[in-house]
Amino acid sequence: MRKFTTILITIFFLSAQASAIAEPPVPTDFNERFAFPGECYGRSDIPHLSMHVPGTVNVLTRTYCPKTGVSINSRLVRIYQGIEVEKTASKNGVGLVTLSISMKCIWKKGNPEIEYRIYSRHRLSNGRSGETSRNAFLKC
Repeated sequence: MRKFTTILITIFFLSAQASAIAEPPVPTDFNERFAFPGECYGRSDIPHLSMHVPGTVNVLTRTYCPKTGVSINSRLVRIYQGIEVEKTASKNGVGLVTLSISMKCIWKKGNPEIEYRIYSRHRLSNGRSGETSRNAFLKC
C-alpha cells in the first residue's frame, strides 16, 4: 500500500509540473540567433500567444555567455492599421539572462491578423553586441 501511495504522489507531481511548464515555440531555423565568439549567443523567440495569461502576446529573449556579464534590451512592437505601439524592457546579469516581454492582444473576430515584432540588442561585458528580431501575425 505504501508503494502504491508513493507512485500516486509521484505521478501527481510529475503531471502538475508538466502542465505548469509552458515553453514558447522553438524556432526551427537559427537565422535570428546572434552568435558571439566562443559559445556565447543572443536569441529572440517568435512572438506567440501566452499560455498563462489569455489575451496577451509574449516573447522570450535570452543572452548567454558563461561567467560573463550579459544584458538584453528588447522592444516589442504591435503594428495595426498603420499604428505602432511599443513596449520596452531590459535586464542584466551574469552567464544567462532571460527576458520575457508581453503586450495585450487587441485582435477582434473578423479583423485581419495583427503583426507583432520583437527587436533585441544583446550585449556582453566586453563591449560586444548584436541584434536579433522576429515577427509574427497573430489573432487572439
